[in-house]
Amino acid sequence: MRTSKNIQHSLLMLDRSQRCLPEFVERSSNAGRSAIVDALSAATGPEQRRLVIAATIGTIGFDSVCYWRFARTGDLMTRALYVREFSAPEWPDLYIRERYIEIDPRIAFACQCEWPFIWDLGTLAQNPTGTQTNIDLVRLHSLVDDCDRAALRSGVTLALSNPRSSFQSVISFSAANASRHWITDRVVGQAYAVGLALHEFVLTHAPSLEENVPAKPITQTQRRILGALTQGLSDKEIADLLGTSAYNVDYHLRQLKRRYGAQNRVHLAYLAGCRDDWRRDGSPQRTVVRAAAAAASNAAQTSTVA
Repeated sequence: MRTSKNIQHSLLMLDRSQRCLPEFVERSSNAGRSAIVDALSAATGPEQRRLVIAATIGTIGFDSVCYWRFARTGDLMTRALYVREFSAPEWPDLYIRERYIEIDPRIAFACQCEWPFIWDLGTLAQNPTGTQTNIDLVRLHSLVDDCDRAALRSGVTLALSNPRSSFQSVISFSAANASRHWITDRVVGQAYAVGLALHEFVLTHAPSLEENVPAKPITQTQRRILGALTQGLSDKEIADLLGTSAYNVDYHLRQLKRRYGAQNRVHLAYLAGCRDDWRRDGSPQRTVVRAAAAAASNAAQTSTVA
């Protein structure tokens, strides 16, 4: 799993901005919520929420839980959020500092498969996804050693969906037990129930990954460029459409790639096709497949591919 240049900033999104979950405005109704969500919502602060989760997962046999939400294109991760409140002490800082999300087999497995990943340190050390390079394997062994020191020795990792969103969530339960064989189907089912409740709470209260973009509003020119880009127009065609120079189009494209964490022109077209925040003129949304395919077709013909 690769990360783009701005991943290091967004991984610390909750902490660097000095915000706590209760400060976020609740965006959904209380109808049909689970008792766990109600208990988390009723908590007056982080410590009470930790107690709620600790008591809940403790009855299953787990000691801590990690929650990630991220955006990715292929194996490139462009933006991520790590909820640290329910993790083992000091683990989030170490995990983020070492950028373990790039080589964590649990994350890679959750991105590839829909079923739960039951693991222990031996499982992780065996590189279960088979995607690590020799350099990554050295870092993987460091991850395993650090997990051992933090008493995160076995657990289950689940991929969770984000309705109406291109982002992906992963939740991982951990315990000090050295072997994964204590994790039965019943334990996995209970973990799913708790994970879905925590997922619902985070989606309701935590900041959207889409909110962590520059505060300066997108310009009308940039909006028109994105619209043309999703339709597969080349830089020259966009310049002719806007009555400007290809150099000016290239300048705005570089600004837009930086704004959205895109790696190149095709990636920007893909992200623009996935999002609606830049659309203010009521233009119909193109499908992601059509946008990406059209941009890829024109990428070979333009001289401004990054």
